[in-house]
Amino acid sequence: MKLNNDCARRILLEIEMLPFGETITVAKLQEKMEVYPIEDVLALITLFNREHYLTVIDKVSYDDNDVFRDHKVKCLSERGYKALDIIRDDEVWNTLKDNLPNFNELSIYSIIDIANRYNTAKNNKLLGLPDTFNLINPRW
Repeated sequence: MKLNNDCARRILLEIEMLPFGETITVAKLQEKMEVYPIEDVLALITLFNREHYLTVIDKVSYDDNDVFRDHKVKCLSERGYKALDIIRDDEVWNTLKDNLPNFNELSIYSIIDIANRYNTAKNNKLLGLPDTFNLINPRW
C-alpha cells in the first residue's frame, strides 16, 4: 500500500490538537479527515505507533490491517512532536511538494528529513551562518 504523505501530516496535526488527557478513536479521527480513506488512516496510525510517533491505547477489536478501528490515540510522543515541528509550516510543506518531483513516492520519514535540511539551510541564511553549519540534535 502506498502511503499518503498529506494524510500523514494531517494525522500528526489532528492528534496534536487533542486536549490533554483526551483520546480519539481511529474511526473518529478518520471522520474528521474524511477526504482520506480509513485504510490510509489505519496504515499510518499503525506505522506511527510502531515507530513511536504517537501513543495508542485500548486495543479492543481486530481489523484486517492489524490495527483496531476502535483503538484510541492518546497523544504524540516526543518524537512525533519533533517530526511535526519540522513539517508543520504550510510554506515549507508546499515548497517541498511543489519542488520535489517524486514527493508522492518518498516516505513520510524522507520528507521529514528533507524538510529538516531545508529548515536548517533557511535558518542558516537568516542568521548569517555558514551553509555547512548544521546543529545536530542527538534525540532526533
